[in-house]
Amino acid sequence: MRYVIMIGLVMAILLCQGCGKKAERIEKWVDLSGWKEVIYHYPANGQGRGTWKLSNDNQWATQKINGDPTILVSDIDITGSTVEGSWLMKGRSDDDLVGFVFGYQDPGHFYLLDWKKGTQDDRKCGLAKQGISIKIAAADYSGPESGKLKASQPFDGKDLWNTEGTEGKVTLLYHEKTEGWKFEKEYGFILKFDPGSFTVTVMDGERTIFSKKIKDKTYKNGKFGFYNFSQAPVIYKGFKTITVIPAKHFPWWVVIVVITLLFVVYAVFKKKKDAAHSVIPE
Repeated sequence: MRYVIMIGLVMAILLCQGCGKKAERIEKWVDLSGWKEVIYHYPANGQGRGTWKLSNDNQWATQKINGDPTILVSDIDITGSTVEGSWLMKGRSDDDLVGFVFGYQDPGHFYLLDWKKGTQDDRKCGLAKQGISIKIAAADYSGPESGKLKASQPFDGKDLWNTEGTEGKVTLLYHEKTEGWKFEKEYGFILKFDPGSFTVTVMDGERTIFSKKIKDKTYKNGKFGFYNFSQAPVIYKGFKTITVIPAKHFPWWVVIVVITLLFVVYAVFKKKKDAAHSVIPE
């Protein structure tokens, strides 16, 4: 019997080691030195090409040109991760688009979040509404993965400007007329990207400006990138990825089964032993 009790105690100790464990949270500040520029060009706009400059420690980036759309895209897939970062719009000029891309496959295929300071009707490109929009970019593309893309490939001026998107290239998933961003104020964002769904939150300090969860299966994986369209200078910083590893709890059912079997074996053994002792010799 004492052996059964000892085994039971050992199993109970193992069981307790699995109790109360929390999920492991891994936060990683990201080195941007391996990220690539994707620079679009629309000659009809009469603007220059965007350009990015990294900080000395490669922890943040500045988009310096008030020009055509540009992306600084990561060298890592962010599927199953939470991404945090911030924007800081410097100066006092213009009211255009800042944001980020995710589920990024190539320069023609990605999810896009953009934030417009004020509504603007451009006769050449269409209407960009104040607020935050989430879009699906899905345009035919077979060019280089990064660098200066050929003019109007794979988008032209109106495709990424129009809040409503354009048929066959950009589809609007959701738009909300939030407040416009302000100069010299740092805004934080949180993106949780899982296959089939994603959640985006935009914060002004502790105050939530925008929060939306969307279910969509267009892109179930992909990279992340900073996005800018005709707004400079803008600093993108504080960027980190957060991965949560679920807790591995000790299998309770195994313990219960093992202890039960031990007691059954002991009971059978004891019964046989008692039966043998009860036999009266002739």
